[in-house]
Amino acid sequence: MSFRQKCVVLLLCVAILGGATYFARIAFRPPELGRYKSIPRVDYVHPNVKKLEQAQGLAREGKSNEARDIAVKALVTEPKSPVTRELRDLLGDINAQTFFSKAPSLRKTEYTVERGDALSSIARKLNSSSDAISRVNNLESTLIRPGEKLLVPRLDFSITINLPRNRVVVHDSRGFFTQYPIASAELPHTRQPTIETKVAGKSFWGNGKPVAPGHELHKQGSPRIDLERKGYVLYGVEEQSDAATSQAPAATDDNGGTSHSADANRAPQGIAMKKDDLADIELLTRKGTPVTIIRNGEDTSRSQASNASFSH
Repeated sequence: MSFRQKCVVLLLCVAILGGATYFARIAFRPPELGRYKSIPRVDYVHPNVKKLEQAQGLAREGKSNEARDIAVKALVTEPKSPVTRELRDLLGDINAQTFFSKAPSLRKTEYTVERGDALSSIARKLNSSSDAISRVNNLESTLIRPGEKLLVPRLDFSITINLPRNRVVVHDSRGFFTQYPIASAELPHTRQPTIETKVAGKSFWGNGKPVAPGHELHKQGSPRIDLERKGYVLYGVEEQSDAATSQAPAATDDNGGTSHSADANRAPQGIAMKKDDLADIELLTRKGTPVTIIRNGEDTSRSQASNASFSH
């Protein structure tokens, strides 16, 4: 190979290597990269986060209807978001506050007391309970007078105890109504993913013992809701207390019934909730109220479906 040919080959090699280096630089470090690096980083925030903050602010200002409308719209348009649980908690709080207040709503019937009426007879007539009527109307006693106007709340609720989601959810005919957190749960073993049962009875406990209606400790006691399913009971605990040290729920017999135990120190078995939350559920339920218990998350269709509609 002549000297001239060697020079030509060398020049070709230099050109090839230089071109490869140039294109490699463009490919791995494009000129636009520096411009993109200068743009400030913006983290994505889900729209429902801002809607939750807006609804919470309106609720604090006492504008419950506006807050409720924002929460419902957010849940309908984006049923799955980082703040879905918080939105449902807020919506449930608003629904419960409205229900237990003297404000008129679609779930209350205005009733004029007639001669011979009693709270119990009015409750039977309008699908309610004496305690719920007293709570809504701020009655200090069961004495009522003819001509007096009462708001009678309708108690046609059903309950879903969703253990995987750690919530007790209250439904009405329109769908989701409210929900409350579960403090702890200790239940009998079962392979059933979903259990259908009903409210068997309700009672109040104080100092580890059942309290009779009208007793001075009745208002200070903790409500308890016994279900027809053996070993399933909802009982109240103090907000800062450990469920394991709270008053013991009823013992269960071999036939699935309940029998009270005076031993307040034994480990409770059932579903523990904050006393104030359970007090609300006690007023929203009656004997025979349907209860669905979701054990392992395999049956969540009911809870998911309730996202689509929300009661007023």
